[in-house]
Amino acid sequence: MRKLVVQIILIAVIFNVNQVFAQKESRFYTETNQLGIVKNLVDDYVAKGNDKKDDSKKLQRAINELSAMKNGGRIIVPAGTYYFSMINLKSNVHIEIENDVIIHPAPRTDNKNYAVFLMGDNKTIVKNVSVRGLGGNFTVDLRNLKNKNVTVFRLNNSDNFLLANFDVKDEMTKFSSIAFGYTDYKGGYTKSRNGVVKNASTDNSHYGYGLVQAQAGHNILFKNLSGEGGVTLRLETGNNKMNKLQVGGISDIFAKNIACENGNSAVMISPHGIQNGHVEVDGVKSVNCGFAVRIGNGYVKKDQIKLGVKPGSYASTSKVQNVTATFGETAQVKSKHFKYMPVDLRKKIQKTDDPKVHIAPSIAAVVNDAAGEGKGKYKIEVKNVKAIGFTSQPKVVITGEDAIK
Repeated sequence: MRKLVVQIILIAVIFNVNQVFAQKESRFYTETNQLGIVKNLVDDYVAKGNDKKDDSKKLQRAINELSAMKNGGRIIVPAGTYYFSMINLKSNVHIEIENDVIIHPAPRTDNKNYAVFLMGDNKTIVKNVSVRGLGGNFTVDLRNLKNKNVTVFRLNNSDNFLLANFDVKDEMTKFSSIAFGYTDYKGGYTKSRNGVVKNASTDNSHYGYGLVQAQAGHNILFKNLSGEGGVTLRLETGNNKMNKLQVGGISDIFAKNIACENGNSAVMISPHGIQNGHVEVDGVKSVNCGFAVRIGNGYVKKDQIKLGVKPGSYASTSKVQNVTATFGETAQVKSKHFKYMPVDLRKKIQKTDDPKVHIAPSIAAVVNDAAGEGKGKYKIEVKNVKAIGFTSQPKVVITGEDAIK
């Protein structure tokens, strides 16, 4: 995985010579960690970092105290092993975690969904907040959990945020490691906006999940992200309740240097029944994935039709560019995509414990089911796509017209 991360960064340098990605991080996130005081979780709050005890209360106390101060501050988490769950981040507090830190979700006795870090809810907006690695990437270890219904970061109502420099050791957990959603707030609905997620990875992800899923968000930059298994960056607005309410959705989303190996795809774009805004992806690399990029058509579920929900889309200005896919024979492929697989490769499809997911050859660099005219179709520009080793697939971008019976 680290080799792939290095490769994607090197490719990024080449792309930047020829294709200037116009978006600067300062458009999305304004740094405020220089303000306020600095506290150490071990020295000032007596966390151990060398046992298996739940440190959540100590970290939450530190966050609460700093957030109550005029300018907030920084909390340093020194090298060690810590157990955290359901940590409510608060405005003007920055968590800075040394690269030798390992974080485990604190053990739970129930099967409820939970998160390690929470950013905003229906009562509180969280502003000017960050969680970042110091001196390199810290590690979040999701292996050997009794309750696998875990998300590392859950963002529903935050403004001006940064998540940076961490690696997630996954074990086919139920959700993406970083989940962007929506929430009711002050008589309406809101979502996270103005932020950066960068320099992060996950491995051993479930086909249906991965590093990031963005159901809702505005003005967010995703940069230098990689994954092994699943989808690294899932721009999919499929939450059923959100679709029925016609709230949430994403707009002004920019992604730079997204990679995946042994997975579903590096990037997935799928609107379901939401009318989304502009998305822009520059620099995608996949190795042994079903696709490098999946673009889905808009569609409506039966229980949404009676509510007047229409097939979703993305702004016609949206684009994906500079994509490189390398063929492999053990990608994660869903059965609904077999229709796109060249016939001579189908004998290599292998079953898994999940009847919907198979181990199979890569199909194409890009599949664009949104291309064309009619219900659920919309325009998204795709250019500069390279496919390596796809000897049975002559096209670098396939559409619904390329399905093979």
